Amino acid sequence: MTDTAENRQLDLASAQGLPEEQAAFFYLGPSKQVAEGVIFLSSFANVCAFINDGKVLLVDTSVERFTKRVLADLRDNYSKGPVEAVVYTHGHVDHVTGAEEIIADAQALGHGRPRIIAHSAVAPRFDRYRLLARQNDNINRIQFNLPADAAPFSNAKLTYPDTTYDDAIETTVGGEVFELHHARGETDDETWVWCPSRRVLCTGDTFVWSAPNAGNPYKVQRYAKDWADALEKMAGLKPEHLLPGHGPALSGEERIQDALLSTAHLLRSIHDQVVAKMNEGKWLEDIIREMDWPSTDKPWLQPVYDHPEFIARNVYRLYGGWYSGDPADILPAHSHDVAAVLVDTAGADPILARARKVRDDGDLQMACHLVDFVRKGQPDNREAWELWRDLFSQRAEAERSLMARGAFHSAVRDAEARLKELDA
Repeated sequence: MTDTAENRQLDLASAQGLPEEQAAFFYLGPSKQVAEGVIFLSSFANVCAFINDGKVLLVDTSVERFTKRVLADLRDNYSKGPVEAVVYTHGHVDHVTGAEEIIADAQALGHGRPRIIAHSAVAPRFDRYRLLARQNDNINRIQFNLPADAAPFSNAKLTYPDTTYDDAIETTVGGEVFELHHARGETDDETWVWCPSRRVLCTGDTFVWSAPNAGNPYKVQRYAKDWADALEKMAGLKPEHLLPGHGPALSGEERIQDALLSTAHLLRSIHDQVVAKMNEGKWLEDIIREMDWPSTDKPWLQPVYDHPEFIARNVYRLYGGWYSGDPADILPAHSHDVAAVLVDTAGADPILARARKVRDDGDLQMACHLVDFVRKGQPDNREAWELWRDLFSQRAEAERSLMARGAFHSAVRDAEARLKELDA
């Protein structure tokens, strides 16, 4: 099966109301054997199976709700042999929460419990998820536009690894050697897997079919430069097959080189520009305005999940503080109090009239800023909440980045809830 847009299955993407262009990231195609004994099991988060001498190594587990389907595919079509080891490429819940299903499958078949291998930072990540489960539930509802009762972290089944490493480790399954390498990129606990005998690379989320998730505004720090370094190291191995954490598999050395190195270039360009401008004494707001954004014309660089501007902001966060450069932001008044004084001074009607004018002129960003003053300064102003709802509905419809869309949909829901309160 090719990785063209026409052949991408959109069942999960459609269920989440995502635009078709995001299909590659949420690709759910059929499994396939990409090389002898190498099985690509497509899922919400992909699973890779290596079969040698009747033994199986799995890279990632997918999210729990899809793991049974992945295992059934593996068992019905490829191998009923024992899963000797499972490698976590990182600790995100969509890649690890199927571990208990895999262990149960082993028990049902009379096999031993698989070893679970991961970087040493995975366990502290799981500890943090347990500490902040409800906070993570909330931000994931916003990021992915999930139902109000969704609790993906509170309900997550986290199976801690029993074998960990720091920099690199080798493991052998069925007589075949696999190299596990640590990298910082989307997370601080990433592992990418190299099978030298078959020239197969399992990237985890170090490569996915979208602009790299190196800027996520809802989550902890990302590492753009380290990410680029890892991609370049992978390219140096000359893989023949690339199995990503999300999206379809890639085959062919030349195309894989293009995918890895163009992604590294995007990250390095953004990183180096932000650092250079920080060294010129510039603050984040002006850095964002002055950036020369690298091209995202490649099919695997489309800004349909993260966004290049978010990446730049995260680079700044890595090296700088939270100060904006505006002294008024040091020990500031609350934004609602500032808005109340401004609206009391200028009046709500002129501000809303100007918001509608700039909206009609095509500047939705500025219109949102103006309405924000009124909805905060006069929380009972129905006109402001209606305009807030309509502006973000319009922005959500036009926005490509899933993360930005999530925030815009959240604004619409907040406005609708407030309007119901005002009507009560």
